Formats: sequence, C-alpha cells, structure tokens
Amino acid sequence: MSYHRRVDPIRLMAVRLGQGELKHITQNPNVHEALRVSIYYHDDRAPGSVATIRRGIGTECPLQVAYDKLPDPVAFDLTIPAQRYHNLLMALRRARFDSLDDQENVPYMGVDLWLVERIAGSFYHDIILAPGSAGGNHREVMIAIKKLLPESVRQGVH
Repeated sequence: MSYHRRVDPIRLMAVRLGQGELKHITQNPNVHEALRVSIYYHDDRAPGSVATIRRGIGTECPLQVAYDKLPDPVAFDLTIPAQRYHNLLMALRRARFDSLDDQENVPYMGVDLWLVERIAGSFYHDIILAPGSAGGNHREVMIAIKKLLPESVRQGVH
C-alpha cells in the first residue's frame, strides 16, 4: 500500500463526519478562508477528530470539532476570537506551512497522523505530519496548532 493510499482514510474523515471537503467551504460568500486539522490515532486510544475553523467577517470565527465516535459521531460548535485565528495564521506563515511538503520518513504503521489543511480564495494547501516525530517546520506547525487552537487537538469524547 502506498503512503498516499495509507492517508486516504484521514482525508475522508471530514466527509464521513459531515464537515464536507475543505475546498467547498469557501464557496460560501460569508467564508473567506478556512483551516482544518484532522487527527488519526493509530492505537484507538481516542476517536479520530476533525476541527474546522472558518474565517469571514466579524470578531469571532466558528469552529466545529467532530469526533469519529462509534456508533454515532459527536460534534461541538464553538467560536474563537478572530485575533487568535490571525495569530495562528501568522505562526503557520513563520513555519512556512504554505510551502511545506508532507513530513518525510513517517513510519508506515504505529504512529498518529495529522492532516492540516488551509484554503483562502483559490489557494489550497495541505500537509500530513506525525506529531510524535515531527521536526523542523513540521514541528513548528504542530506547536502553533497546539498552542493557538488547542480545541482541535483535544482527545475528546471516549
């Protein structure tokens, strides 16, 4: 099985949890950009999760966090201040997120995976990283998300 086929389930989790593909979110005229963090836990210690934050106008950004809990997924609708979202984007820019490739040398099995996606207008970019072994700019992306969007990485409901 190729690396890209291995990450297909994490790429499809958002659709399965009713959040749709990120590429379609900015088709809503009230949404200028969006960021998504999807997490797969290799050992099932927690359900997989998808956190999607949308940026439009106003001082708050809607954030939906959905957990892939069987038999029924669980979702929470939250908001975060637009300034925190802006700070997260600045941290991702410093980490060169928009030009990063997927993390290299991710083990084939036995690791947690994050899919981080960002869309703004016609620009779309995503990366896969393994938080347990992320280094360099991938580690900076992981730290920025943990610090500035902690709601997206909580292990959630069991």
